[in-house]
Amino acid sequence: MGFFDDLGKKVTDAGQKTVQKTKEMSEVARVNSLISQNENRINNIYYQIGKLYVNIHEFDYEEEFGGMISQVIELEQQISEFRKQIQEIKGIQFCEKCGAEVARGVAYCSSCGAVMPRPEKQEYYEDCVKCARCGSWVKKGMRFCTSCGQSMMKLNVAEINNDMEESASYNEEFVERVCPRCGTKQTDDSAFCTECGARL
Repeated sequence: MGFFDDLGKKVTDAGQKTVQKTKEMSEVARVNSLISQNENRINNIYYQIGKLYVNIHEFDYEEEFGGMISQVIELEQQISEFRKQIQEIKGIQFCEKCGAEVARGVAYCSSCGAVMPRPEKQEYYEDCVKCARCGSWVKKGMRFCTSCGQSMMKLNVAEINNDMEESASYNEEFVERVCPRCGTKQTDDSAFCTECGARL
């Protein structure tokens, strides 16, 4: 009987040690997690300190910061260029008023109605084609003009001649439109005056 009592005691002791060890490991993991959280917060604070320093001392920094600040400025310029490339690829621009994405060549922002800057007439986009009806630049591959709805698909000669007649009447129709506020002639079917923004 003493043998089984001794064996039972050993098993119980081993079980208690295992439970104790499990508790210790769980507690260590919990504390390590708290340490990791605080380290992440410290790193974030360091990041904020560095960013604030660069913003305040962009042009009057100490010599030892020169190399790092120059790298930051250079990388930010590269990011800006990459974002412009994305705009070119997607054929978009951003509204200066609300920040919405707007198709390039559109006269007004589709989100807030703000007037979009118009490209110079001689400006040419390599990834765009000019609409035969309204003259807007349309991204290659688009089936219809985003400004006037004209089909951008290749047409046969008869359809081209017919389209030219329609285009002429279209232009005549809209050249005669005049803004009631400023008197500027409107050459497209915009809902707003291209000069003063008045609703037509």
